[in-house]
Amino acid sequence: MGRRAISIALAVVCLAVLLGATGLFAISRETSYMQECASEGFAIDGYYRDDKTSRETLAFLEEDNHRWQLVDKDGSCVDGQFKRTDDPNILILKKENGEEFGTVHVAYISRRRDQGQIYLIRNTKVTRFYLVSTDPAFTVESGDVDLDS
Repeated sequence: MGRRAISIALAVVCLAVLLGATGLFAISRETSYMQECASEGFAIDGYYRDDKTSRETLAFLEEDNHRWQLVDKDGSCVDGQFKRTDDPNILILKKENGEEFGTVHVAYISRRRDQGQIYLIRNTKVTRFYLVSTDPAFTVESGDVDLDS
């Protein structure tokens, strides 16, 4: 084998090792993030839309007294507070009057917070929502949208 062939082979092996190490680092980082969120809870703040009709929205803002709001396909709003359970990715939603509204299961929020899925369980109905924005958006009485930061 000539010097040139050995140099090319060595360069290819080095590149493969570098790419493999980079891939393992990325996998390790994502695994670490998922383990942390499984034990401590995903950051829920944001604005979600249902995946079937895209006409229902659900917003959360943990810093504002654990506030949540559902706007259904007819435009009616339900507001309240939520609390995390022993499983920090299960949230109990209560209306403003204290009546229990439903439960949310946070399935996944990406490390970059650009993707996510949650499930709202109320009565016997389960609705899947996907993350639209990490900026919560709440509808106010006038019908305007209040963008909280």
